[in-house]
Amino acid sequence: METAAPIFDPSNIEPRIAAARRIALFLDFDGTISPIVPVPSEAEIDPAIVPVLRRLASRDEIALTIASGRALDDVRRRVPIPQAMYVGNHGLEIEAGEQHFRHPEAEALRPELKCVALQLQLALSDIEGVEIEHKGITLSVHYRRVNEPLHEWIRHSVLETIERFHSFAPHTGKKVVEVRPAVDWNKGHAVRWICREVLPASALPIYIGDDATDEDAFAAIPEGITIRVGDPAHTNAQYLVRDVPAVGEFLNWLDLAKPHGAIARHHWSGQ
Repeated sequence: METAAPIFDPSNIEPRIAAARRIALFLDFDGTISPIVPVPSEAEIDPAIVPVLRRLASRDEIALTIASGRALDDVRRRVPIPQAMYVGNHGLEIEAGEQHFRHPEAEALRPELKCVALQLQLALSDIEGVEIEHKGITLSVHYRRVNEPLHEWIRHSVLETIERFHSFAPHTGKKVVEVRPAVDWNKGHAVRWICREVLPASALPIYIGDDATDEDAFAAIPEGITIRVGDPAHTNAQYLVRDVPAVGEFLNWLDLAKPHGAIARHHWSGQ
């Protein structure tokens, strides 16, 4: 159930962090560890976050997963950490060491999705700044670089096109419309799959994300710790942090908090 979440305060979770024998850390990519950029293909992880991510991933008691709407190969290339697990295409693809998951219904719809992409290209070809990102089993229509007066027309045009393909459903985000197979699977299912199939039942899940697609993951782990980045609107997350640098600060706090909870509190500035 969505509520207005409070700003994150480390003292609220410090005892749980200290007591956890294993932590399952899930991080969204765009808007969480990478600043939002006008051209999605140019997104890069915040350089200040890279060292702490590598430290956390190298620790036996922390299992790191990058969970993105991007294609799995794309997010792996942007966050190349050998120990990390990866969730791509909003949960439809999972790579967890030797274990792999590809949603079978989504895989079967690849040929039809190519037809969807072609129809969208025809419908939007005259609009400067639109980017159609084909991700194999999903696609995204980005309009961040399009003039503001055209945004509503683009959304309407995409939704109208998708209505002709009953195998797919549209999902709106931050100046993007996602086109995904109409299957009962999302980031929340992927998080539960990793917690069930890969990690010990006692692992404490922590999920940090910034967009509507992350709300499914927040809702899926009520026993965990969930943090929304940015927009203070109602959310399924328990806490809020301000921006990507604040996520970096949280990760540095977490790196300190696990072995040194009392000391780590002094490293949190409250952003």
